[in-house]
Amino acid sequence: MPEEPKVPALRRDVEIAPIEHEGREMFVFQDPEAGPGGALAVSAAGMAVASLLDGARSIPEIREALKKAAGVDVKDEDIRRLTDQLAKSGLLETPEFLEKRRKSLEAFKGAKTRPAALSGLSYPGDKLELSKMLGGFGRAEKGPGKSLPEKPSAGKSPAGLLAPHIDFHRGGPAYAWAYRELADREPPDAIVALGVAHASPPSPWVMTPKTYETPYGPMEVDQELYKDIAGCLWYDPRADELVHRKEHSLEFQAVWLRYLWGDKAPPWVPILCSTFERWADDRAPSTIKSVEEALEAIGEKLKSRAKKRRILILGGVDLAHVGPRFGDDVELNPALEKRIEDEDRKSLAHALALEADPFYLSVVADGHWRKVCGLSATYTALRWLKALGAPEGRLLTYGQAPDPAGGIVSFTSVVY
Repeated sequence: MPEEPKVPALRRDVEIAPIEHEGREMFVFQDPEAGPGGALAVSAAGMAVASLLDGARSIPEIREALKKAAGVDVKDEDIRRLTDQLAKSGLLETPEFLEKRRKSLEAFKGAKTRPAALSGLSYPGDKLELSKMLGGFGRAEKGPGKSLPEKPSAGKSPAGLLAPHIDFHRGGPAYAWAYRELADREPPDAIVALGVAHASPPSPWVMTPKTYETPYGPMEVDQELYKDIAGCLWYDPRADELVHRKEHSLEFQAVWLRYLWGDKAPPWVPILCSTFERWADDRAPSTIKSVEEALEAIGEKLKSRAKKRRILILGGVDLAHVGPRFGDDVELNPALEKRIEDEDRKSLAHALALEADPFYLSVVADGHWRKVCGLSATYTALRWLKALGAPEGRLLTYGQAPDPAGGIVSFTSVVY
């Protein structure tokens, strides 16, 4: 008899979240590259099968492993049906998927621009429809209560801005609070934009010289500023450039910037920040020699450039991620929401005062239980704002939103 083929491995980047559906425990498998439509819900038994998909087992071997580990006997045809569903959904590393990924990555490497990956998925691709949605956030219940001004009236742009990167449908009013501060002022000469590399690549800061496309037109890169920053790093800043391809944290900022200023939008330098915890853990990043030297050197470069040009430090960051969706065995209730907010506000007090190390340490305290995904990006923003001599920040709004798969995500808007 021919040997049973091995089942392709489950993709390592698949996001898995537990949910309850009609009283049953289920698990949602989300393809991060496919947007909201790339999801598949499976039973607890299906989750057990998926956990064994390492590319080294055949269907009979998966059945035997389940029987040995959990005393459960699942029919071969049921396992095959599930693995076929996973493969059809693009969640397994099949030859077809690997070839598709290879082609898409090669296309990205060779492209001069970074396409608007979430246009038509997380937000409307049509400019009129998108403008109607973004404009409505200003008048929404939790928004600033009025539309964005058509002309600036408050002088020069601020030194810094922290805006959310949660999806527009949940955090739109908080975006409106942040971007109203820009709409009411003249555009800066350049923007250094710090987003979150949710894939957590090895590089602490990941750069790209590619233009970000948006439905309103391109966000061009400030090449001189790009070279200044890249030249201060001890590694190739494009080594993990592919994380820019699908990452939403800066794409959402690019959409708002072009919405506000259109063709007058200043050039920017888009930087995705990975987790500093791999080096610093429960210590301040300033204690890590390579990180600290880069932060200081870039701060000096920005300070020098700022003598002739107005530079805006922009952070696309969220705060806490707590709940079953994020691996926590907790009950979602008002008491937990208040606890999260109380701790968030303590950390934000340090951020408003430009106290980068105390901010970082307040977040990672107690095992980093809030899982603040914007930690490294916010820390970097605070360091560079301090180098530029920015004033203390002003809290514009704070909010929380439920995660559809069971959790709480918090976010804020701050202007400096």
